[in-house]
Amino acid sequence: MSRQYREDARYYYEDAKRRGRKGVSQARHRADDIGHDLVEHAEDAWRETDNYVHRNAWSSMGVAALAGFAIGFLVGHR
Repeated sequence: MSRQYREDARYYYEDAKRRGRKGVSQARHRADDIGHDLVEHAEDAWRETDNYVHRNAWSSMGVAALAGFAIGFLVGHR
């Protein structure tokens, strides 16, 4: 009788190990897909920002100067 329990335990152990590896593999693939999507979106955002700044150079410099002034003002009051 104990031999059957060992065989059952071995079967369930191997099955759990197989399902665990499959789950890890699927999670790894999903993480890779998400990583590629994030890189693609970041590159698109970078391109759009670069194009905007080139089209609107003076207003971009004004916004950057205003942001710098605001940050300097807030940091200076500490």
